[in-house]
Amino acid sequence: MKKLSSYLPSLLISVIIVFGFIGMAAVILLDINVTANNCISISKKNALEKGIYSELESYYKDKYNSSGIPAEVYMDAISENYIKRFEEVYINAAFETLNTGEKMKIEFPENKQLEDSIEKFFSDYADKSGYEKDKAYELKLSSTKENAYKTIGSYCDVYKFSALNEHGVLIKLSKLFRYRFALTIALALADIVLLLLLFFINIKNKIVLYYWVGISAIISSILGATPALYLIITRYFDSFSIKQPQVFTAYTKLMYNFTEAFIAVETAMIVLGISMLVIYAVMCGKSRRFNISPQQVK
Repeated sequence: MKKLSSYLPSLLISVIIVFGFIGMAAVILLDINVTANNCISISKKNALEKGIYSELESYYKDKYNSSGIPAEVYMDAISENYIKRFEEVYINAAFETLNTGEKMKIEFPENKQLEDSIEKFFSDYADKSGYEKDKAYELKLSSTKENAYKTIGSYCDVYKFSALNEHGVLIKLSKLFRYRFALTIALALADIVLLLLLFFINIKNKIVLYYWVGISAIISSILGATPALYLIITRYFDSFSIKQPQVFTAYTKLMYNFTEAFIAVETAMIVLGISMLVIYAVMCGKSRRFNISPQQVK
């Protein structure tokens, strides 16, 4: 290991492997954690529909002064299950865009009860006030229904995918998202090639491979886990200035889940690295004990 002809190349390759390990772990965890199912799961676990229902109720109560439509006209037809369906529509539509690169398309889940409730209110109001049910009436009725769906949708879009879509962010992200599997394979192959190079450089002293791989694994884990631990310990994501509680919860939970998973992977890497160093130490000890040169230990 003291020979410069093998030591310097091994050191250089080990440094590259450190960043290769970190990159591969990050890409794999992104692929596992940033999915439609995981986003939906976070929403369900944190019962975001309850908060959304309360906010919608407050919104329609406040709007009564300007619209003249009681909150009950809307809220009696909106259930928490319906809100869940609406949340899933936005999440699935966003990930469809990420996977295809096409602009996000939203199809509002139909709510016949809501439409009937609005129609009944308009009809009763027209009958009482003697308002003629003409074209203007039908236009106002149609507009109110459409706005109701849009309003509910804006509250149910807890990850604000529609805003990201309008600013073209989702389309840009899709260019990377669609190639995440290929990137994972590329990083894995790069790490394998580097490990093979390390093996051939130290082919006359194979036990040294355990040392270099162990050191690389430990250093990559420390470099990766340290900032991740800082984010968890300081509750960094809690400092996000997001006004809507449901949006805040959705994003921070997603961030914390990813960070905690990353720490778990890096912890496993540390264990692997320490195991490699222990194997290296044991094999070196045996070689000295039986007066065997390191080159003879396979």
